[in-house]
Amino acid sequence: MKLINIKSEPKNNFFAPEWHYFIAEKYIKDVNFNELSKFILNKEKEILELPCTIKENKISDGNTGLGEKSVTARHNKYNVLSWENENVEKIKKNILKFYEEFLKIFNFKLPKELYIQCWVNIMKRGEQINPHLHSLYPDSYLGGHICVQIDNTSTFYNNPINQFGLYAYESKNEVGKITLFQSHIPHYTSIHCSDKKRITIAFDLSLVKMDNNYLKFIF
Repeated sequence: MKLINIKSEPKNNFFAPEWHYFIAEKYIKDVNFNELSKFILNKEKEILELPCTIKENKISDGNTGLGEKSVTARHNKYNVLSWENENVEKIKKNILKFYEEFLKIFNFKLPKELYIQCWVNIMKRGEQINPHLHSLYPDSYLGGHICVQIDNTSTFYNNPINQFGLYAYESKNEVGKITLFQSHIPHYTSIHCSDKKRITIAFDLSLVKMDNNYLKFIF
């Protein structure tokens, strides 16, 4: 596992800003990502037939900029981990294993309950995910994503306080890379310049069940 720690220098007065957050990365080895890509693309039409996410009486794509015709605009209408597929089952196990490894770094015990919402992002040539974050609520916890089909793109993570500065960390997207980060960290992607669709699996982890599409992890 690679752990990225973005931390401010000690502040010199009470009112000065401070930050301290973590991003973790590793690679999934036991998933056939070629087969998983085909499976997800076969699901694309089915996902697009679901109703769009509505937030504050407007169609929401999670502020990604991918628009109402994207699968991302249906991100909370289904859960990838409920699909019956061998590689999806392996993805579920890898997310849980990675989460357990992440907690051990901080000597945290496993929580009594853990829930997950999981969706796919499918991008065409010329598309880009705009700066956005997953949650600012009091129950905000951890988010993540997995690179399924990638061709020369990056994900950039901003400093949650200094959002007007240069990105704090660039993660080169590579097939099989799984990333875990605090849900309030803003992030975005570079422009997708390939004719092959860019496919990622994104997820939110929560200590409470946020809605009916959140699945409970069994430790």
